[in-house]
Amino acid sequence: MRKTGTSSIQFFLRDNREALASRGLLYPTTPGRARHHKLSLSVKTLDELERSPEWLRARSSHPAKFRKQLRRRLMTEIEDSGLPRVLFSDEDLFGSSYPALRRLGRWLWGFAQSVRVVVYLRRQDDHLISCYQQEVKLGAVERLEDWALHDMSGLYDYRARLGRIRRLLAPAELVVRRYEQECFAEGSLIQDFLDVVGVDVRARELTSVADRNMSLDAETVEFVRLLNVHRVETEMATPGLIDNRSLVASLTEASTGPVLALPDGALDEFMARWTRSNELVARNLLDDPGGQLFHERRKSVNTTIEQGLDPARVDHFCAVADLPEELHAPLRRLAEREAKRH
Repeated sequence: MRKTGTSSIQFFLRDNREALASRGLLYPTTPGRARHHKLSLSVKTLDELERSPEWLRARSSHPAKFRKQLRRRLMTEIEDSGLPRVLFSDEDLFGSSYPALRRLGRWLWGFAQSVRVVVYLRRQDDHLISCYQQEVKLGAVERLEDWALHDMSGLYDYRARLGRIRRLLAPAELVVRRYEQECFAEGSLIQDFLDVVGVDVRARELTSVADRNMSLDAETVEFVRLLNVHRVETEMATPGLIDNRSLVASLTEASTGPVLALPDGALDEFMARWTRSNELVARNLLDDPGGQLFHERRKSVNTTIEQGLDPARVDHFCAVADLPEELHAPLRRLAEREAKRH
Protein backbone atom coordinates (compact mmCIF):
# COMPACT_ATOMS: atom_id res chain seq x y z
CA MET A 1 0.00 0.00 0.00
CA ARG A 2 1.02 3.62 -0.41
CA LYS A 3 3.10 5.31 2.28
CA THR A 4 4.93 2.16 3.35
CA GLY A 5 8.37 3.05 2.03
CA THR A 6 7.47 2.02 -1.50
CA SER A 7 9.41 4.79 -3.22
CA SER A 8 12.58 3.94 -1.29
CA ILE A 9 12.20 0.26 -2.21
CA GLN A 10 11.52 1.04 -5.86
CA PHE A 11 14.45 3.39 -6.29
CA PHE A 12 16.67 0.83 -4.59
CA LEU A 13 15.48 -1.80 -7.07
CA ARG A 14 16.04 0.62 -9.95
CA ASP A 15 19.58 1.46 -8.86
CA ASN A 16 20.47 -2.20 -8.30
CA ARG A 17 18.76 -3.69 -11.33
CA GLU A 18 21.95 -5.32 -12.66
CA ALA A 19 22.94 -6.73 -9.28
CA LEU A 20 19.50 -8.28 -8.90
CA ALA A 21 19.67 -9.74 -12.41
CA SER A 22 22.97 -11.41 -11.53
CA ARG A 23 21.04 -13.19 -8.79
CA GLY A 24 18.29 -14.38 -11.13
CA LEU A 25 15.71 -11.64 -10.56
CA LEU A 26 14.41 -9.31 -13.27
CA TYR A 27 13.16 -5.88 -12.23
CA PRO A 28 11.79 -4.83 -15.62
CA THR A 29 11.90 -1.32 -17.05
CA THR A 30 8.88 -1.62 -19.35
CA PRO A 31 6.25 -0.86 -16.66
CA GLY A 32 8.38 2.01 -15.27
CA ARG A 33 12.00 2.73 -14.42
CA ALA A 34 11.41 2.77 -10.66
CA ARG A 35 7.77 2.36 -9.74
CA HIS A 36 5.84 0.11 -12.12
CA HIS A 37 2.98 2.58 -12.46
CA LYS A 38 2.04 1.35 -15.92
CA LEU A 39 1.13 -2.02 -14.45
CA SER A 40 -1.79 -0.71 -12.41
CA LEU A 41 -2.83 1.57 -15.28
CA SER A 42 -2.93 -1.40 -17.64
CA VAL A 43 -5.56 -3.22 -15.59
CA LYS A 44 -7.88 -0.31 -14.78
CA THR A 45 -11.32 -0.11 -16.36
CA LEU A 46 -12.10 2.68 -18.83
CA ASP A 47 -14.01 4.60 -16.15
CA GLU A 48 -11.10 4.26 -13.72
CA LEU A 49 -8.64 5.50 -16.32
CA GLU A 50 -10.76 8.58 -16.97
CA ARG A 51 -10.53 9.41 -13.25
CA SER A 52 -6.84 8.58 -12.94
CA PRO A 53 -4.52 11.60 -12.61
CA GLU A 54 -1.59 9.55 -13.91
CA TRP A 55 -3.48 8.48 -17.02
CA LEU A 56 -4.70 12.00 -17.71
CA ARG A 57 -1.21 13.45 -17.22
CA ALA A 58 0.35 10.82 -19.47
CA ARG A 59 -2.05 11.54 -22.33
CA SER A 60 -1.34 8.07 -23.59
CA SER A 61 -2.80 6.23 -26.56
CA HIS A 62 -6.15 4.50 -26.57
CA PRO A 63 -6.43 2.18 -23.51
CA ALA A 64 -6.69 -1.02 -25.54
CA LYS A 65 -3.63 -0.06 -27.59
CA PHE A 66 -1.75 0.93 -24.43
CA ARG A 67 -2.47 -2.43 -22.78
CA LYS A 68 -1.51 -4.41 -25.85
CA GLN A 69 1.78 -2.55 -26.38
CA LEU A 70 2.73 -2.70 -22.71
CA ARG A 71 2.16 -6.42 -22.41
CA ARG A 72 3.92 -7.20 -25.69
CA ARG A 73 6.99 -5.16 -24.72
CA LEU A 74 6.99 -6.56 -21.20
CA MET A 75 6.85 -10.16 -22.36
CA THR A 76 9.67 -9.46 -24.79
CA GLU A 77 11.76 -7.99 -21.97
CA ILE A 78 11.04 -11.00 -19.75
CA GLU A 79 11.89 -13.51 -22.46
CA ASP A 80 15.04 -11.68 -23.56
CA SER A 81 16.33 -11.51 -19.98
CA GLY A 82 16.43 -15.30 -19.65
CA LEU A 83 15.87 -14.88 -15.90
CA PRO A 84 13.67 -17.27 -13.93
CA ARG A 85 11.92 -14.73 -11.72
CA VAL A 86 10.26 -11.34 -12.26
CA LEU A 87 9.54 -8.72 -9.61
CA PHE A 88 6.86 -6.05 -9.98
CA SER A 89 6.33 -3.17 -7.54
CA ASP A 90 3.38 -0.80 -7.75
CA GLU A 91 1.59 0.37 -4.61
CA ASP A 92 -1.57 1.31 -6.50
CA LEU A 93 -2.29 -2.37 -7.04
CA PHE A 94 -3.15 -2.72 -3.33
CA GLY A 95 -6.24 -0.56 -3.65
CA SER A 96 -7.28 -1.80 -7.09
CA SER A 97 -10.92 -2.53 -7.84
CA TYR A 98 -12.42 -5.99 -8.29
CA PRO A 99 -12.33 -5.80 -12.13
CA ALA A 100 -8.73 -4.51 -12.12
CA LEU A 101 -7.45 -7.26 -9.82
CA ARG A 102 -9.33 -9.90 -11.80
CA ARG A 103 -7.73 -8.65 -15.02
CA LEU A 104 -4.30 -8.63 -13.37
CA GLY A 105 -4.74 -12.16 -12.07
CA ARG A 106 -5.76 -13.52 -15.45
CA TRP A 107 -2.79 -11.84 -17.11
CA LEU A 108 -0.27 -13.05 -14.52
CA TRP A 109 -1.43 -16.65 -14.66
CA GLY A 110 -1.21 -16.52 -18.44
CA PHE A 111 2.57 -16.79 -18.22
CA ALA A 112 3.62 -17.33 -14.61
CA GLN A 113 4.24 -20.75 -13.10
CA SER A 114 3.87 -19.33 -9.60
CA VAL A 115 2.82 -16.01 -8.08
CA ARG A 116 3.81 -14.58 -4.70
CA VAL A 117 2.20 -11.40 -3.38
CA VAL A 118 3.98 -9.28 -0.77
CA VAL A 119 2.03 -6.64 1.15
CA TYR A 120 3.20 -4.22 3.84
CA LEU A 121 0.48 -2.93 6.16
CA ARG A 122 0.67 0.26 8.21
CA ARG A 123 -1.33 1.37 11.25
CA GLN A 124 -4.50 2.89 9.81
CA ASP A 125 -4.33 6.10 11.85
CA ASP A 126 -0.70 6.80 10.97
CA HIS A 127 -1.40 5.94 7.36
CA LEU A 128 -4.40 8.28 7.29
CA ILE A 129 -2.26 11.26 8.35
CA SER A 130 0.54 10.42 5.93
CA CYS A 131 -1.89 9.79 3.07
CA TYR A 132 -3.53 13.20 3.58
CA GLN A 133 -0.16 14.86 3.03
CA GLN A 134 0.23 12.95 -0.20
CA GLU A 135 -3.23 13.95 -1.37
CA VAL A 136 -2.44 17.64 -0.75
CA LYS A 137 0.77 17.25 -2.74
CA LEU A 138 -1.40 15.99 -5.60
CA GLY A 139 -3.91 18.83 -5.42
CA ALA A 140 -6.41 18.08 -2.63
CA VAL A 141 -8.27 21.14 -1.31
CA GLU A 142 -10.13 19.73 1.72
CA ARG A 143 -8.94 20.25 5.28
CA LEU A 144 -7.79 17.12 7.10
CA GLU A 145 -10.81 17.01 9.41
CA ASP A 146 -13.16 17.02 6.40
CA TRP A 147 -11.10 14.68 4.24
CA ALA A 148 -10.96 12.10 7.03
CA LEU A 149 -14.76 11.80 7.00
CA HIS A 150 -14.73 9.99 3.64
CA ASP A 151 -15.59 6.29 3.62
CA MET A 152 -12.20 4.55 3.60
CA SER A 153 -13.31 1.03 4.45
CA GLY A 154 -12.26 -0.21 1.02
CA LEU A 155 -8.67 0.68 1.90
CA TYR A 156 -8.46 0.17 5.66
CA ASP A 157 -10.48 -3.00 6.16
CA TYR A 158 -7.34 -5.07 5.70
CA ARG A 159 -9.06 -8.44 6.11
CA ALA A 160 -11.49 -7.67 3.29
CA ARG A 161 -8.82 -6.13 1.09
CA LEU A 162 -6.39 -9.04 1.50
CA GLY A 163 -9.22 -11.51 0.98
CA ARG A 164 -9.99 -9.89 -2.35
CA ILE A 165 -6.33 -10.03 -3.38
CA ARG A 166 -6.16 -13.69 -2.45
CA ARG A 167 -9.32 -14.59 -4.37
CA LEU A 168 -8.53 -12.68 -7.54
CA LEU A 169 -4.75 -13.13 -7.82
CA ALA A 170 -4.76 -16.65 -6.37
CA PRO A 171 -1.12 -16.41 -5.24
CA ALA A 172 0.75 -19.51 -4.15
CA GLU A 173 1.84 -17.39 -1.20
CA LEU A 174 0.47 -14.18 0.31
CA VAL A 175 3.15 -12.60 2.49
CA VAL A 176 1.91 -9.93 4.91
CA ARG A 177 4.45 -7.75 6.71
CA ARG A 178 3.96 -5.11 9.36
CA TYR A 179 5.30 -1.70 8.39
CA GLU A 180 7.04 -1.26 11.72
CA GLN A 181 10.72 -0.65 12.38
CA GLU A 182 10.96 -3.35 15.04
CA CYS A 183 9.63 -5.94 12.61
CA PHE A 184 12.11 -5.25 9.79
CA ALA A 185 15.00 -7.65 9.27
CA GLU A 186 18.10 -6.02 10.77
CA GLY A 187 15.95 -2.93 11.37
CA SER A 188 16.00 -2.18 7.63
CA LEU A 189 12.95 -2.01 5.37
CA ILE A 190 15.14 -2.68 2.32
CA GLN A 191 16.72 -5.76 3.90
CA ASP A 192 13.32 -6.97 5.01
CA PHE A 193 11.98 -6.66 1.48
CA LEU A 194 14.98 -8.47 -0.03
CA ASP A 195 14.54 -11.33 2.43
CA VAL A 196 10.80 -11.58 1.76
CA VAL A 197 11.21 -11.74 -2.02
CA GLY A 198 14.01 -14.28 -1.67
CA VAL A 199 17.10 -12.36 -2.78
CA ASP A 200 20.11 -13.75 -0.93
CA VAL A 201 22.10 -10.54 -0.52
CA ARG A 202 22.70 -7.96 2.18
CA ALA A 203 21.34 -4.51 1.38
CA ARG A 204 24.55 -2.89 2.61
CA GLU A 205 26.46 -4.67 -0.18
CA LEU A 206 24.40 -2.89 -2.85
CA THR A 207 23.84 0.73 -3.83
CA SER A 208 21.92 2.55 -1.11
CA VAL A 209 19.20 5.16 -1.66
CA ALA A 210 18.18 8.27 0.24
CA ASP A 211 14.83 8.44 2.01
CA ARG A 212 12.02 9.37 -0.35
CA ASN A 213 8.75 11.28 0.20
CA MET A 214 9.80 13.12 3.33
CA SER A 215 7.01 14.61 5.46
CA LEU A 216 5.93 18.22 5.37
CA ASP A 217 5.09 20.07 8.56
CA ALA A 218 1.55 21.30 9.28
CA GLU A 219 2.19 24.88 8.19
CA THR A 220 3.72 23.80 4.90
CA VAL A 221 0.86 21.40 4.17
CA GLU A 222 -1.59 24.22 4.70
CA PHE A 223 0.37 26.50 2.36
CA VAL A 224 0.28 23.86 -0.40
CA ARG A 225 -3.44 23.29 0.23
CA LEU A 226 -4.15 27.01 -0.11
CA LEU A 227 -2.16 27.10 -3.33
CA ASN A 228 -4.34 24.22 -4.58
CA VAL A 229 -7.47 26.17 -3.60
CA HIS A 230 -6.21 29.22 -5.48
CA ARG A 231 -5.55 27.19 -8.61
CA VAL A 232 -8.95 25.53 -8.45
CA GLU A 233 -10.82 28.79 -7.86
CA THR A 234 -8.94 31.03 -10.31
CA GLU A 235 -7.29 28.74 -12.85
CA MET A 236 -10.05 26.10 -13.15
CA ALA A 237 -7.61 23.39 -12.06
CA THR A 238 -9.02 20.03 -11.01
CA PRO A 239 -8.41 18.83 -7.44
CA GLY A 240 -6.17 15.79 -7.52
CA LEU A 241 -4.73 16.71 -10.91
CA ILE A 242 -2.28 19.38 -9.77
CA ASP A 243 1.42 18.57 -10.08
CA ASN A 244 3.19 20.01 -7.03
CA ARG A 245 6.32 17.85 -7.24
CA SER A 246 8.86 20.58 -7.93
CA LEU A 247 7.19 22.86 -5.40
CA VAL A 248 7.23 20.21 -2.68
CA ALA A 249 10.88 19.43 -3.31
CA SER A 250 11.79 23.02 -2.43
CA LEU A 251 9.46 23.21 0.56
CA THR A 252 10.62 19.94 2.13
CA GLU A 253 14.05 21.35 2.94
CA ALA A 254 12.52 24.17 4.99
CA SER A 255 9.82 22.04 6.62
CA THR A 256 10.91 21.58 10.25
CA GLY A 257 7.80 22.19 12.37
CA PRO A 258 5.27 19.77 13.87
CA VAL A 259 3.33 17.45 11.58
CA LEU A 260 -0.43 17.86 11.17
CA ALA A 261 -2.60 15.28 12.94
CA LEU A 262 -6.12 14.78 14.27
CA PRO A 263 -7.09 14.83 17.97
CA ASP A 264 -6.30 11.58 19.81
CA GLY A 265 -9.99 10.95 20.42
CA ALA A 266 -10.79 11.10 16.72
CA LEU A 267 -7.89 8.79 15.88
CA ASP A 268 -8.90 6.34 18.62
CA GLU A 269 -12.39 6.21 17.16
CA PHE A 270 -10.96 5.74 13.68
CA MET A 271 -8.77 2.82 14.79
CA ALA A 272 -11.67 1.21 16.64
CA ARG A 273 -13.43 0.67 13.32
CA TRP A 274 -10.79 -1.84 12.26
CA THR A 275 -10.28 -3.74 15.53
CA ARG A 276 -11.92 -6.99 14.43
CA SER A 277 -10.47 -6.85 10.92
CA ASN A 278 -6.95 -6.28 12.28
CA GLU A 279 -7.34 -9.10 14.79
CA LEU A 280 -8.30 -11.60 12.10
CA VAL A 281 -5.40 -10.55 9.85
CA ALA A 282 -2.97 -11.00 12.74
CA ARG A 283 -4.34 -14.43 13.67
CA ASN A 284 -4.90 -15.87 10.20
CA LEU A 285 -2.11 -14.34 8.12
CA LEU A 286 0.61 -13.62 10.67
CA ASP A 287 0.00 -16.55 13.03
CA ASP A 288 -0.25 -14.17 15.96
CA PRO A 289 -2.32 -15.97 18.63
CA GLY A 290 -2.89 -12.70 20.48
CA GLY A 291 -4.50 -11.13 17.44
CA GLN A 292 -2.42 -7.95 17.69
CA LEU A 293 -1.66 -6.66 14.22
CA PHE A 294 0.37 -3.60 15.16
CA HIS A 295 2.79 -3.29 18.05
CA GLU A 296 4.16 0.22 17.67
CA ARG A 297 2.19 3.09 19.13
CA ARG A 298 0.69 5.88 17.09
CA LYS A 299 3.16 8.60 16.15
CA SER A 300 2.51 11.46 18.57
CA VAL A 301 5.85 13.27 18.91
CA ASN A 302 6.15 16.65 17.19
CA THR A 303 2.54 16.76 15.98
CA THR A 304 -0.19 19.40 16.07
CA ILE A 305 -3.94 19.44 15.47
CA GLU A 306 -3.86 23.08 14.34
CA GLN A 307 -4.28 23.40 10.57
CA GLY A 308 -3.67 27.02 9.74
CA LEU A 309 -1.27 29.48 8.17
CA ASP A 310 -0.51 32.93 9.50
CA PRO A 311 -1.11 35.32 6.56
CA ALA A 312 2.13 37.07 7.52
CA ARG A 313 4.01 33.85 6.71
CA VAL A 314 2.74 33.57 3.15
CA ASP A 315 5.56 35.65 1.68
CA HIS A 316 8.11 33.39 3.37
CA PHE A 317 6.64 30.28 1.78
CA CYS A 318 6.29 31.96 -1.60
CA ALA A 319 9.98 32.83 -1.47
CA VAL A 320 10.99 29.28 -0.50
CA ALA A 321 8.84 27.87 -3.30
CA ASP A 322 10.07 30.55 -5.72
CA LEU A 323 6.54 31.53 -6.71
CA PRO A 324 5.95 34.63 -8.85
CA GLU A 325 5.18 37.92 -7.07
CA GLU A 326 1.64 38.09 -8.46
CA LEU A 327 0.67 35.03 -6.38
CA HIS A 328 1.67 36.52 -3.03
CA ALA A 329 -1.32 38.81 -2.47
CA PRO A 330 -4.01 36.29 -3.55
CA LEU A 331 -2.51 33.65 -1.28
CA ARG A 332 -2.41 36.08 1.64
CA ARG A 333 -6.09 36.83 1.10
CA LEU A 334 -6.84 33.11 1.06
CA ALA A 335 -4.92 32.61 4.30
CA GLU A 336 -6.90 35.48 5.87
CA ARG A 337 -10.18 33.98 4.66
CA GLU A 338 -9.32 30.56 6.06
CA ALA A 339 -8.18 32.08 9.37
CA LYS A 340 -11.59 33.74 9.81
CA ARG A 341 -13.43 30.52 9.04
CA HIS A 342 -11.42 28.35 11.39
